[in-house]
Amino acid sequence: KIPAMSSHSIPVIIEAHRGDSANAPENTMAAFRRAVDLDADSMEFDVHPALDGTLMVIHDSTLDRTTNGTGAVQTKTVEQLRRLDAGAWFSPEFAGEKLPTLEEVCALLEKINIKLNIEIKASPPGQNVPLTLVNLLRRFGKEHDYIVSSFNLQALLEVRKIEPQIQLALIGKGPEILPQAKHHDLPWIHGEFSTVDKPLIDAAHALGKRVNIWTMDDPSRFAYWKGIGVDKICTNCPSKMLAAAGT
Repeated sequence: KIPAMSSHSIPVIIEAHRGDSANAPENTMAAFRRAVDLDADSMEFDVHPALDGTLMVIHDSTLDRTTNGTGAVQTKTVEQLRRLDAGAWFSPEFAGEKLPTLEEVCALLEKINIKLNIEIKASPPGQNVPLTLVNLLRRFGKEHDYIVSSFNLQALLEVRKIEPQIQLALIGKGPEILPQAKHHDLPWIHGEFSTVDKPLIDAAHALGKRVNIWTMDDPSRFAYWKGIGVDKICTNCPSKMLAAAGT
């Protein structure tokens, strides 16, 4: 259960959405290093498997939006993916940024006190993303520290079968995901911020669930969200949100 404390006395976790994605190309090491330098509490990012199952850190299932490549991530070898430029689309300053592997990000953060929220999708045929992810987290000793989240409930339940201790979070619209989190005993719900309000947060807390909102980029609204008891804010603008939080 959530401790019986005033919501005002519990610090809100500030989570950098795809790293410091307002100031660096999303889901790159540059964005992650900036989030670390800001002392963000947590970082969120997404993974998709390459052809051999290696988990690559990229939001889309295709390469076209955030790299100079094209086509589906899962049809490319790691070597092909590593040759792509994942930064120039954002700014010439970041030309040459590469698509990171999840292993590289875990290695970067292994000794740093920052949480990760790793979003997975459904596994493509022939892949076992939940198993690959769990094995990697175990190798770095982070299976009790990091959150695994997904819009796909089945993917989360597959993670739980392999490693029951991993914290799981269902993503979606608040009123739709809270009953599922209750039914499947998931500790977190990650709700699109426009679908979350105080009654929902109160209901979640009464069930012992914690609430993250995404993607909330207006620092002037920080006090409102803290006041109604939200546990975590996932934002593209972590520097501004941390300033609003006074950290």
